Amino acid sequence: MPSFIVGAYASLPQGRESQESYYDLLGNQPWIDGTELPFPGDLMESADRIWLAAHLPKHWRSNTITVIPGTMQHVWKDPNFGLASPDEDGRKAALAFMKQLREALADFAQWRDGQDVKFIEIHSAPTRIASRDVMAKSLEALAQLDWSGARLVIEHCDRYIEGQKPEKGFLPIEDEIALCREAGLGLTVNWGRSVVEGRTAATAVEHVTSAAEAGVLSGLMFSGAGPEETQYGYGWIDGHLPMNPDEPTSLMDAAAIRGAVAAARTQTRPLDYLGAKVCVPKDASIEEREGFLERIHEAVVA
Repeated sequence: MPSFIVGAYASLPQGRESQESYYDLLGNQPWIDGTELPFPGDLMESADRIWLAAHLPKHWRSNTITVIPGTMQHVWKDPNFGLASPDEDGRKAALAFMKQLREALADFAQWRDGQDVKFIEIHSAPTRIASRDVMAKSLEALAQLDWSGARLVIEHCDRYIEGQKPEKGFLPIEDEIALCREAGLGLTVNWGRSVVEGRTAATAVEHVTSAAEAGVLSGLMFSGAGPEETQYGYGWIDGHLPMNPDEPTSLMDAAAIRGAVAAARTQTRPLDYLGAKVCVPKDASIEEREGFLERIHEAVVA
């Protein structure tokens, strides 16, 4: 069975005391095997890594890291930044960023007294100008680095579509699947990011099916998306909306989740992980926050 992980950072309450209580609550849920950690986030500074290592449940041995927060922070400042950038300075900056992660991961593993980060989700930035050939070159460089036992996977984000405002606007999934096959990597699909690309729930199933047919599907994360403005942002935002009916405008309901899971199961090789990552109302209690994630899990295993 694939591990089930939660992107707890998207629903994390404010304040260290509340965050510690939230991790304690999540750690008591038998259906959770780990979390998706953002980089930089609490992995960036030594003091935060020490805190995180101490308060992340000790039995969570199937954690992942996503570099999308830091990637987008850089892209917003420098539109040439990215592992797939045809601008060599932008590509070198992205590789340097990944080396920062490598060092942070090694330090985190020491404080955890073991390596329990299994996957690192990387992305084919920058927006609009991403190059498949350049991404292949960067993957070769990253393969030479020591990732403390973690495996790299490409996480698909919305591709660049002429005339449509992109959220990420990276490479098409067809190019990323080809890159995964060439480099021997897995690919992770985030339900919401695929739906933001295609403006329909069917796109998520199409992307999962394509990756499964190619035999490269490694992970499937469930975040919602929808066409209307909500408390989580504008329409078609990559805003990790809760599932419907927790967020009535979200296209991600139980049937949509089951459809994507069924498509993933057509792959001969089992997935490495499934997961949920949603934002929640700011005033939600930690129990309510956990509930938003648990209802997605219930739909996944139904």
